[in-house]
Amino acid sequence: MKVLLSRKDTIKLLILSELITNRECNQRDIANKLKLTPQAISEYFKELISEGFIKTIYKGYYEVTDKGLDWLVKNLFDLHLFSEDLLKKIYSRSLIAIAVGEIREGDNVSYWFKNGLIYCSTNGKPNAIALTSANDGEEVLIKPTEEFKPPERGRVVILKVPDICEGGSKKANVKIIQETINKNSEAVVVALGVEALIACKKIGIEPIFFGAREVCIESAHHGCNVIVVCTESLIDDLLRRLIEENIVFEIKQC
Repeated sequence: MKVLLSRKDTIKLLILSELITNRECNQRDIANKLKLTPQAISEYFKELISEGFIKTIYKGYYEVTDKGLDWLVKNLFDLHLFSEDLLKKIYSRSLIAIAVGEIREGDNVSYWFKNGLIYCSTNGKPNAIALTSANDGEEVLIKPTEEFKPPERGRVVILKVPDICEGGSKKANVKIIQETINKNSEAVVVALGVEALIACKKIGIEPIFFGAREVCIESAHHGCNVIVVCTESLIDDLLRRLIEENIVFEIKQC
Protein backbone atom coordinates (compact mmCIF):
# COMPACT_ATOMS: atom_id res chain seq x y z
CA MET A 1 0.00 0.00 0.00
CA LYS A 2 3.08 2.25 -0.18
CA VAL A 3 1.66 3.82 -3.34
CA LEU A 4 -1.16 5.36 -1.28
CA LEU A 5 1.33 7.15 0.97
CA SER A 6 2.80 9.14 -1.90
CA ARG A 7 0.57 11.36 -4.03
CA LYS A 8 3.19 11.30 -6.77
CA ASP A 9 3.23 7.49 -6.90
CA THR A 10 -0.57 7.40 -6.85
CA ILE A 11 -0.74 9.71 -9.87
CA LYS A 12 1.89 7.62 -11.66
CA LEU A 13 -0.13 4.48 -11.03
CA LEU A 14 -3.26 6.13 -12.43
CA ILE A 15 -1.39 7.38 -15.51
CA LEU A 16 0.09 3.94 -16.26
CA SER A 17 -3.34 2.36 -15.74
CA GLU A 18 -4.90 4.78 -18.22
CA LEU A 19 -2.20 4.11 -20.81
CA ILE A 20 -2.83 0.37 -20.54
CA THR A 21 -6.63 0.46 -20.54
CA ASN A 22 -6.90 3.13 -23.23
CA ARG A 23 -3.94 3.07 -25.60
CA GLU A 24 -5.35 5.88 -27.72
CA CYS A 25 -5.32 8.41 -24.87
CA ASN A 26 -2.83 11.26 -24.72
CA GLN A 27 -1.58 13.69 -22.09
CA ARG A 28 -4.58 15.98 -22.51
CA ASP A 29 -7.07 13.11 -22.08
CA ILE A 30 -5.36 11.89 -18.91
CA ALA A 31 -5.00 15.41 -17.51
CA ASN A 32 -8.74 15.96 -17.94
CA LYS A 33 -9.63 12.64 -16.34
CA LEU A 34 -7.30 13.12 -13.35
CA LYS A 35 -8.20 16.83 -12.97
CA LEU A 36 -4.57 17.92 -13.46
CA THR A 37 -3.21 20.94 -15.29
CA PRO A 38 -1.33 20.41 -18.58
CA GLN A 39 1.83 21.60 -16.85
CA ALA A 40 1.47 19.10 -14.02
CA ILE A 41 0.73 16.15 -16.29
CA SER A 42 3.69 17.09 -18.47
CA GLU A 43 6.03 16.89 -15.46
CA TYR A 44 4.69 13.47 -14.52
CA PHE A 45 5.25 12.20 -18.05
CA LYS A 46 8.83 13.53 -18.03
CA GLU A 47 9.51 11.60 -14.82
CA LEU A 48 7.90 8.43 -16.12
CA ILE A 49 10.01 8.62 -19.28
CA SER A 50 13.24 9.29 -17.34
CA GLU A 51 12.46 6.34 -15.04
CA GLY A 52 11.95 4.10 -18.07
CA PHE A 53 8.30 3.40 -17.22
CA ILE A 54 6.90 4.71 -20.51
CA LYS A 55 8.21 5.48 -24.00
CA THR A 56 7.01 7.74 -26.78
CA ILE A 57 5.28 6.02 -29.70
CA TYR A 58 4.67 9.20 -31.65
CA LYS A 59 4.13 12.79 -30.69
CA GLY A 60 1.70 13.04 -27.80
CA TYR A 61 1.15 9.28 -27.46
CA TYR A 62 2.94 6.85 -25.18
CA GLU A 63 3.31 3.17 -24.33
CA VAL A 64 4.04 1.48 -21.01
CA THR A 65 7.39 -0.36 -20.98
CA ASP A 66 8.07 -3.75 -19.37
CA LYS A 67 9.71 -1.92 -16.47
CA GLY A 68 6.64 0.26 -16.04
CA LEU A 69 4.36 -2.77 -16.24
CA ASP A 70 6.38 -4.58 -13.54
CA TRP A 71 6.13 -1.53 -11.26
CA LEU A 72 2.39 -1.25 -11.88
CA VAL A 73 1.73 -4.95 -11.25
CA LYS A 74 3.69 -4.91 -7.99
CA ASN A 75 1.82 -1.90 -6.65
CA LEU A 76 -1.57 -3.15 -7.82
CA PHE A 77 -0.89 -6.46 -6.09
CA ASP A 78 0.00 -4.62 -2.86
CA LEU A 79 -3.24 -2.64 -3.15
CA HIS A 80 -5.18 -5.82 -3.80
CA LEU A 81 -3.82 -7.47 -0.65
CA PHE A 82 -4.53 -4.33 1.38
CA SER A 83 -8.12 -3.95 0.11
CA GLU A 84 -8.85 -7.68 0.41
CA ASP A 85 -7.71 -7.72 4.04
CA LEU A 86 -9.71 -4.57 4.79
CA LEU A 87 -12.85 -5.97 3.19
CA LYS A 88 -12.55 -9.17 5.20
CA LYS A 89 -12.34 -7.16 8.41
CA ILE A 90 -15.28 -4.97 7.41
CA TYR A 91 -17.52 -7.84 6.39
CA SER A 92 -16.51 -10.00 9.35
CA ARG A 93 -18.35 -7.58 11.67
CA SER A 94 -21.88 -8.50 10.65
CA LEU A 95 -23.87 -9.74 7.68
CA ILE A 96 -27.52 -9.66 6.70
CA ALA A 97 -28.72 -13.12 5.75
CA ILE A 98 -32.04 -14.78 4.89
CA ALA A 99 -33.21 -17.25 7.50
CA VAL A 100 -33.87 -20.85 6.45
CA GLY A 101 -36.10 -22.06 9.23
CA GLU A 102 -36.69 -20.26 12.51
CA ILE A 103 -33.65 -18.59 14.10
CA ARG A 104 -33.43 -17.11 17.57
CA GLU A 105 -31.02 -14.44 18.80
CA GLY A 106 -27.85 -16.09 20.10
CA ASP A 107 -28.24 -19.25 17.98
CA ASN A 108 -25.13 -20.72 16.40
CA VAL A 109 -25.83 -20.74 12.67
CA SER A 110 -24.25 -21.78 9.40
CA TYR A 111 -24.29 -19.28 6.53
CA TRP A 112 -23.65 -19.76 2.83
CA PHE A 113 -23.95 -17.92 -0.50
CA LYS A 114 -26.50 -18.76 -3.17
CA ASN A 115 -27.47 -16.74 -6.24
CA GLY A 116 -25.81 -13.60 -4.88
CA LEU A 117 -27.53 -13.73 -1.48
CA ILE A 118 -26.54 -14.99 1.97
CA TYR A 119 -28.63 -17.66 3.67
CA CYS A 120 -28.27 -19.11 7.16
CA SER A 121 -29.68 -21.96 9.18
CA THR A 122 -29.21 -23.65 12.54
CA ASN A 123 -28.34 -26.83 10.61
CA GLY A 124 -24.82 -27.52 9.41
CA LYS A 125 -21.44 -26.62 10.84
CA PRO A 126 -21.73 -23.29 12.73
CA ASN A 127 -19.64 -20.42 11.38
CA ALA A 128 -21.65 -17.46 12.75
CA ILE A 129 -23.90 -16.36 15.58
CA ALA A 130 -27.35 -14.80 15.15
CA LEU A 131 -27.58 -11.23 16.48
CA THR A 132 -31.35 -11.01 15.91
CA SER A 133 -34.28 -13.40 15.69
CA ALA A 134 -36.12 -14.25 12.47
CA ASN A 135 -38.79 -16.53 11.10
CA ASP A 136 -38.27 -18.63 8.00
CA GLY A 137 -37.61 -16.38 4.98
CA GLU A 138 -37.02 -13.21 7.02
CA GLU A 139 -33.82 -11.20 7.19
CA VAL A 140 -31.49 -11.87 10.12
CA LEU A 141 -28.31 -10.15 11.29
CA ILE A 142 -25.43 -12.54 11.89
CA LYS A 143 -21.81 -12.19 12.97
CA PRO A 144 -19.26 -14.61 11.44
CA THR A 145 -17.18 -16.49 14.01
CA GLU A 146 -14.58 -17.43 11.39
CA GLU A 147 -12.73 -15.48 8.74
CA PHE A 148 -15.18 -14.08 6.19
CA LYS A 149 -14.70 -15.53 2.72
CA PRO A 150 -16.48 -13.58 -0.04
CA PRO A 151 -18.35 -15.64 -2.66
CA GLU A 152 -16.47 -16.80 -5.73
CA ARG A 153 -17.25 -14.73 -8.81
CA GLY A 154 -19.93 -16.11 -11.05
CA ARG A 155 -19.27 -17.15 -14.64
CA VAL A 156 -20.62 -15.28 -17.65
CA VAL A 157 -21.89 -16.91 -20.83
CA ILE A 158 -22.17 -14.52 -23.78
CA LEU A 159 -24.55 -15.44 -26.60
CA LYS A 160 -23.82 -13.44 -29.74
CA VAL A 161 -26.76 -12.20 -31.79
CA PRO A 162 -26.17 -10.69 -35.28
CA ASP A 163 -26.48 -6.92 -35.74
CA ILE A 164 -29.60 -5.73 -37.57
CA CYS A 165 -27.61 -5.17 -40.78
CA GLU A 166 -26.69 -8.87 -40.65
CA GLY A 167 -30.26 -10.01 -40.02
CA GLY A 168 -30.58 -9.29 -36.30
CA SER A 169 -32.97 -11.46 -34.29
CA LYS A 170 -34.32 -13.00 -37.52
CA LYS A 171 -30.97 -14.69 -38.10
CA ALA A 172 -30.31 -15.58 -34.45
CA ASN A 173 -30.53 -19.22 -33.43
CA VAL A 174 -32.97 -18.71 -30.57
CA LYS A 175 -32.88 -22.45 -29.77
CA ILE A 176 -29.32 -21.99 -28.47
CA ILE A 177 -30.51 -19.16 -26.23
CA GLN A 178 -33.39 -21.30 -24.92
CA GLU A 179 -31.16 -24.35 -24.32
CA THR A 180 -28.50 -22.29 -22.54
CA ILE A 181 -31.07 -20.69 -20.23
CA ASN A 182 -32.73 -24.07 -19.54
CA LYS A 183 -29.37 -25.55 -18.52
CA ASN A 184 -28.66 -22.57 -16.24
CA SER A 185 -32.09 -21.93 -14.76
CA GLU A 186 -30.75 -19.93 -11.80
CA ALA A 187 -28.55 -17.64 -13.91
CA VAL A 188 -29.30 -13.94 -14.27
CA VAL A 189 -30.32 -13.20 -17.90
CA VAL A 190 -29.55 -9.81 -19.43
CA ALA A 191 -29.74 -8.44 -22.98
CA LEU A 192 -27.41 -5.91 -24.58
CA GLY A 193 -28.81 -4.38 -27.76
CA VAL A 194 -32.33 -4.29 -29.16
CA GLU A 195 -31.62 -7.25 -31.46
CA ALA A 196 -30.65 -9.32 -28.40
CA LEU A 197 -33.76 -8.16 -26.52
CA ILE A 198 -36.08 -9.19 -29.37
CA ALA A 199 -34.32 -12.56 -29.71
CA CYS A 200 -35.10 -13.24 -26.04
CA LYS A 201 -38.71 -12.11 -26.36
CA LYS A 202 -39.22 -14.53 -29.27
CA ILE A 203 -38.79 -17.44 -26.84
CA GLY A 204 -40.79 -15.85 -24.04
CA ILE A 205 -37.80 -14.61 -22.03
CA GLU A 206 -37.93 -11.15 -20.43
CA PRO A 207 -34.27 -10.31 -19.74
CA ILE A 208 -32.92 -7.36 -17.82
CA PHE A 209 -32.34 -4.70 -20.46
CA PHE A 210 -31.76 -1.26 -18.95
CA GLY A 211 -28.47 -1.16 -17.07
CA ALA A 212 -27.75 -4.69 -18.30
CA ARG A 213 -23.97 -4.29 -18.41
CA GLU A 214 -23.74 -3.11 -14.80
CA VAL A 215 -26.18 -5.81 -13.67
CA CYS A 216 -23.95 -8.39 -15.34
CA ILE A 217 -20.81 -7.15 -13.55
CA GLU A 218 -22.42 -6.75 -10.14
CA SER A 219 -24.22 -10.10 -10.31
CA ALA A 220 -21.01 -11.93 -11.18
CA HIS A 221 -19.18 -10.25 -8.30
CA HIS A 222 -21.92 -11.48 -5.95
CA GLY A 223 -21.45 -15.06 -7.11
CA CYS A 224 -24.29 -15.29 -9.64
CA ASN A 225 -23.83 -16.92 -13.01
CA VAL A 226 -24.95 -14.63 -15.83
CA ILE A 227 -26.20 -15.23 -19.36
CA VAL A 228 -25.67 -12.21 -21.60
CA VAL A 229 -27.54 -12.20 -24.91
CA CYS A 230 -25.50 -9.58 -26.73
CA THR A 231 -25.69 -7.86 -30.10
CA GLU A 232 -22.36 -8.50 -31.81
CA SER A 233 -21.35 -4.84 -32.16
CA LEU A 234 -21.62 -4.35 -28.37
CA ILE A 235 -19.45 -7.29 -27.36
CA ASP A 236 -16.08 -5.49 -27.32
CA ASP A 237 -17.13 -3.05 -24.60
CA LEU A 238 -18.56 -5.88 -22.53
CA LEU A 239 -15.42 -8.00 -22.86
CA ARG A 240 -13.26 -5.05 -21.82
CA ARG A 241 -15.25 -4.67 -18.60
CA LEU A 242 -15.21 -8.39 -17.84
CA ILE A 243 -11.45 -8.56 -18.31
CA GLU A 244 -10.91 -5.48 -16.14
CA GLU A 245 -13.09 -7.05 -13.41
CA ASN A 246 -11.32 -10.43 -13.73
CA ILE A 247 -14.58 -12.25 -14.45
CA VAL A 248 -14.46 -15.58 -16.30
CA PHE A 249 -16.54 -15.75 -19.49
CA GLU A 250 -17.21 -17.82 -22.57
CA ILE A 251 -18.73 -16.82 -25.91
CA LYS A 252 -21.23 -18.73 -28.06
CA GLN A 253 -22.56 -17.79 -31.47
CA CYS A 254 -26.34 -17.83 -31.90
